[in-house]
Amino acid sequence: MRLGRGKSAAALAVAVIAGALGGGPGPQAAALGRTAAAQDVAAAGSEDVAAGAQDVAAGAGAEGPEGGTGGPGGGTGEGTGPGEARAGQDATGEGTTTRTAVPSDAAGTGTGTGTGTEPGTTAPPPQPPRPGRRTAAPAPPAVWPRPQSIRAVRTSAVPVGDEAVLVTDHRDRPDPYALDALRALLRGAGARRITEVRDDAPLPAGGALVVRVGADTADLPGSASARAAHRRVPTLAAALRSLHAPARGALPPGGYRLAVGRLEGRDTVALAGAGPDGVFHGVQTLRGLVTGHRIAPAVVRDWPGTRVRGVTEGFYGTPWTREQRLAQLDFMGRTKQNRYLYASGDDPYRQARWREPYPGDQRAGFRALADRARRNHVTLAWAVAPGQAMCMSSDDDVRALDRKIDAMWALGVRAFQLQFQDVSYTEWHCSRDADAFGSGPEAAARAQARVANAVARHLAERHPGAAALSVMPTEYYQAGSTPYRGALARHLDDAVEVAWTGVGVVPRTITGRELAATRDAFGHPLVTMDNYPVNDYAPDRVLLGPYSGREPAVAAGSAALLSTAMQQPAASRIPLFTAADFAWNPRGYRPAESWQAAIAAAAAETAPGAAAPRERVTAVRALAANDASSVLGGQESAYLRPLIDAFWTARGTDPTGTTGTTGTPSAAGAGTAAPGESRGPAGVRGPAEADDPAGTHGSRGAASAGAGAQEGGGAPAGGAGAGPTDPADPTDPADPADPADPADPADPADPAAAADRLRAAFQVLRGVPRQLSGTALGDEVRPWSERLARYGAAGQSALDMLAAQDRGDGPAAWRAARALRHLRDEPHGRRATVGEGVLDPFLDRARKAYDTWVGPDGLDRDRADRGAGPDALTVRFAHPRPLGTVTVLAEPGTAGRVEAHVPGGGWQRLGTLAGSGWTEAGVEGHLGGHARVDAVRVAGAPVSAVRRVVPWCTDGPAARFTLARSEADAAIGGAPVHLTVHLASLRPGAVRGRLSVRTPEGFSVRVPGRSAVPRGTGVGVPVELSVRPGTRPGTYRIPLSFAGETRMVTVRAFPRTSGPDLARGARAASSGDETPRFPASAALDGEAGTRWSSPADDGAWWQMRLARPARLGALVLYWQDAYAAAYRVQVSADGRAWRTAALVRDGVGGREVVRMDARGVRYVRVQGERRATRFGYSLWSVRAYAVAG
Repeated sequence: MRLGRGKSAAALAVAVIAGALGGGPGPQAAALGRTAAAQDVAAAGSEDVAAGAQDVAAGAGAEGPEGGTGGPGGGTGEGTGPGEARAGQDATGEGTTTRTAVPSDAAGTGTGTGTGTEPGTTAPPPQPPRPGRRTAAPAPPAVWPRPQSIRAVRTSAVPVGDEAVLVTDHRDRPDPYALDALRALLRGAGARRITEVRDDAPLPAGGALVVRVGADTADLPGSASARAAHRRVPTLAAALRSLHAPARGALPPGGYRLAVGRLEGRDTVALAGAGPDGVFHGVQTLRGLVTGHRIAPAVVRDWPGTRVRGVTEGFYGTPWTREQRLAQLDFMGRTKQNRYLYASGDDPYRQARWREPYPGDQRAGFRALADRARRNHVTLAWAVAPGQAMCMSSDDDVRALDRKIDAMWALGVRAFQLQFQDVSYTEWHCSRDADAFGSGPEAAARAQARVANAVARHLAERHPGAAALSVMPTEYYQAGSTPYRGALARHLDDAVEVAWTGVGVVPRTITGRELAATRDAFGHPLVTMDNYPVNDYAPDRVLLGPYSGREPAVAAGSAALLSTAMQQPAASRIPLFTAADFAWNPRGYRPAESWQAAIAAAAAETAPGAAAPRERVTAVRALAANDASSVLGGQESAYLRPLIDAFWTARGTDPTGTTGTTGTPSAAGAGTAAPGESRGPAGVRGPAEADDPAGTHGSRGAASAGAGAQEGGGAPAGGAGAGPTDPADPTDPADPADPADPADPADPADPAAAADRLRAAFQVLRGVPRQLSGTALGDEVRPWSERLARYGAAGQSALDMLAAQDRGDGPAAWRAARALRHLRDEPHGRRATVGEGVLDPFLDRARKAYDTWVGPDGLDRDRADRGAGPDALTVRFAHPRPLGTVTVLAEPGTAGRVEAHVPGGGWQRLGTLAGSGWTEAGVEGHLGGHARVDAVRVAGAPVSAVRRVVPWCTDGPAARFTLARSEADAAIGGAPVHLTVHLASLRPGAVRGRLSVRTPEGFSVRVPGRSAVPRGTGVGVPVELSVRPGTRPGTYRIPLSFAGETRMVTVRAFPRTSGPDLARGARAASSGDETPRFPASAALDGEAGTRWSSPADDGAWWQMRLARPARLGALVLYWQDAYAAAYRVQVSADGRAWRTAALVRDGVGGREVVRMDARGVRYVRVQGERRATRFGYSLWSVRAYAVAG
């Protein structure tokens, strides 16, 4: 449904909070169903065929209509019985099976590897068969929606020649629209002449393809269909059996069986449908088996997992045109959806002017829609929202509503919904309603129930073929029971269904538990009207990510599952394709694979009757991947992120865009986690624990001023119970854009390769508008595609700019920088958001890198002195300084002079502006060797044409010299400690030098030889430091120097620790436990999933009593998310007199090693001083180690 106007702002707030516009990551759990049981080999009657049968039943395990976890009546329970192929085997148990598509991983992020530059995936190459084994049959083409059960058969593909024979049931002719679709399919596959015969007539002579189609009747032993199997001309049921199709079982309405193979010397297709829709659905699956002029041999047994599946046109904004709606209905037919609800948000004839008939052209439009809906086996539904434009106690108004419904029935509408979502509880359209119902939510519910019941009775009497009436209540998105919901449940007719949107207007997830609770609250069947991908609350976005976050139980437990489309119908079909896939087979739904298929289908629509060019498919994929995030989750531009990261890594810059690392990186800096580390269960040993149980990297020393660092190997960041992190929600969607992840990014050591791959990806973005030009999709998304194209061009300009500065080509870099600035200027017109959180940050970082390269802390013209007149821009110094070079950025073609002012000597000319706009003028040959200047200027040039003036003075340091951390702890005789020195050039060229160290006695320090620091970029120089055995414990200050600059590193040398964990066998206590579920003892119980948690008190503490006194050398703390920002470790011999052994002032959580050398310790206390979160303190586990020896 569309959003109520009063709810739009709330929905936008929800979207922002949930990260809809930011593309935050979020895990998406794909429903990976159990493998369906293979066809009974004995029933197949052919070992060879059965051996080649390939189980690719992605949706197996879905509940059938008679319970259990097999297909309906298929007898496939939890286990595998005789004749059933287990997962990983073919039907003979001999070979490993292959699935139609490579299954996505547990997060639903896709498994393919990309082609490198386009945002897509390809499957890994097949493995060669093992010698002596029969190879499995090739998988059939992927079919969407994903069938409940599909198997490839070991035989050749069935060709479609010039002729085909269509055999139909002489007693019960199949649905004419299904036959029309079948004929069109055969003609499209190459059949120019189709001969139709009845099943009681002999087949025409020749070898033409035979297509048998009809109703699926029981074929039990002794039935007419079973006896007919012995005739010379097989019946449909016998043909299915001979082609090894699964037994019919309790196939529900809409289900079908399909088999393709060779029968009695003829290529044969057999299709039997259950109910009026089954054959039509089977034809859509057959379409998926056709490739060119051949049909893949396969057997299918399939049925809808949701009874009513469809689309709502319910957005606010310009309604769709007739042609757009007709195209949508054709799409729904192809994707096996069967309900189209017209609920346009800006249609007055279904709202304020509901009494009035539609104008003639609109009535004709509804007739056309009804006809197209029938052809696609879709029920056309219409929603009316009389709201407060109706006197609900008036019989006349109710009759007027009935007349409007009769008029819509005459136009072909066959289902109806009453909408009351924007109704007030206190204001009525007429005073009689206040007298009849009163005021408040229960009064509104009684009034709405009266109208709905009257309409339901009218439909039952006048239009008994109508679908069940549904009501959109006023409280359609709230949770739980309310007085309004209780009253509506009591007064509403049992046959009426109630609509809801989930808990929230645009909920991130919808669970089966939420649906059950809401169904109980309303006491009626629920129609789930999901507000995705509707975008009227975020008109700058098109939401193209896959449908996610909905549990299979939502589909199974809803009377109907409808998705609300965007104002852009063709673009909507990408997410709606995935929603249809989910609704058809919720337990087999894999968002990543479905999304890729949706993208391919959208591209195919742009080239009807022919395969879409590969470039167009790539363009649609890029469009979708850069518009993939939403309230439901997903990550924007996921395929670009690794390419961008690889590019920056190859350039040697750190993630902040300021400096970088080369050689061995340091451990994490204070307050950060080291790259690649993970938070594992308590007790996982860190990388340094092999020779020092406490570890050495990132440890903390006594009376630490906060120089330590977090190290990996901590306990899980989540956990059961109260706290800042709730347990993972199983309905959380995976990142929907992960299916677009490319192959492994370029080699980080090869900057050129990384840049080439990123450049190619930007080239794809540039071509999106061109590739989609002249298509419905292209017309709808033009603002977004053009925005992508600008980003693509800007990205390539950024790469050109950085490449030019790398080779020292100032004019080319300035030319690219100007192009980048122009491309980033916001064009006039509709705002379109794409690639949010990815594309702009890349361009910002590139521009920052360029600004750094141009000059450190340069003064731009807005801060410079213009007092010399309109044709002079002057930069004045606080005092005279030695000058080396002046860099000037100006508009190309600007004429002017670069001059420096020498105190007592006046203005001295250094050079003229270059025509390129990039000028670097040195003092050599113009000023004396030791001349000092107090100003520089650009004279003779319009001030507005000069963009930047950067004087490079030579009296400051040649390089910026910083330390990732200035303090470290080292175990005497233990593993080395790794530090990183960050260097950045402060000159208009490379700075070369040697990092020197004055090493104290007892220490070993390793540094590289000479280092070269390029202009405008930073490098990280690794330093390895170790303390030799026999060195006295204590604090040492070690000076590091480069290019005349010196920095001090404070190293605390501690005795090595060894021996068993002293915490084993200790007794824990605390100042207080948050609840009995989180006792102090949980930090010592050795269980990975338990933890201690304190009340929210800065002064809370946890302590343990050791089994015996010890000389304590290290305490290892594994914090949950609720960690201490500041704390001290106190020790005691008797539990009464305490002393501080270590002080931590900047706790970072995770795994923290606190070093000390405390003798005679029996009691150890972690005394909190300042919490890092609003919660208390929480520890997964604690370990303690004694000083070695």
